[in-house]
This record gives sequence, structure tokens and C-alpha cells, in this order.
Amino acid sequence: MNTGRGTYFSWTSRRVMLPRTLTAVVTDPASQSGLTMDRRVVTETVRGRLVAYHDAEEDHDYVALMVGDVEGGEDVPVRAVGEERLLLEGGRSGLPAEILVGTGDLDEAAEQRELDRQLCCDGPLRCLLCFSGARSVTVDWCSVAAA
Repeated sequence: MNTGRGTYFSWTSRRVMLPRTLTAVVTDPASQSGLTMDRRVVTETVRGRLVAYHDAEEDHDYVALMVGDVEGGEDVPVRAVGEERLLLEGGRSGLPAEILVGTGDLDEAAEQRELDRQLCCDGPLRCLLCFSGARSVTVDWCSVAAA
């Protein structure tokens, strides 16, 4: 297992190491999959990048907001957020670096599980997150129930 040199440990989340080069992301140059948008976002409440990725195999678009200084970061938290609330949640983030992945469904818990699955199994969301420049990300795989 490639866990790196850090001391990360959590009962409810998982660390995923990302490739150091984007050539590891490109599997078939003839396919139409890939980055479709990479824009800097600077407002009063949000500083980061808005990135979109198109997966030709599933004909699906994914969007993520990289809040703060994600590039070169280790153990950057990743969470699923409704696409309509992406910029609002990014403005509320109190973390120095965080990645918010846009979801279309109302069931964010199911989308969070799908995010975890794709990160571990090399899905299109993993490819999208590789463009963030982060060295490793963390994703919650078990939500902590409020008492």
C-alpha cells in the first residue's frame, strides 16, 4: 500500500495518493476524455480553481472547486457537494485547502460513497482530482452520525 511518509490515520476516512505526473492520468490519447475547463476563481469569499472534466466513456461531465492552495498539498480533504451550492460551500470553507466535487443528485451521502469508490478504483473523478496538483487527498468513507 502506498501511504507515503506522513502520519495520517483516521477511522472514518481514507488517504488516496495521486500520481505525480499527469501522464499517469492519460490512458488513451485517442479518447475524448479529459479536462474541459480550468479557471481561477477569485471573489470576496472564494479563492481557488474551478475545474471540469468530461468522461467520454460514460458521456458524463464532472466539476470540482479547488479551494485555497491545493497544489502540492498532502491529505487535502475532498467532499461531495451539490453543484448548485459549489461556490457557496467554497466560500464557507474554513480550511486552508479543500476540494469540493459537484454532484447532481440530492443524495450527497451516496455521491460521497461513489467518490470514494472512484478514487480507489481509478474512475473519472480520480482523473479529475489528479489535475488539482495535490499529492494526496482524503475522503470520508464513513459519515459520523450526530448524537
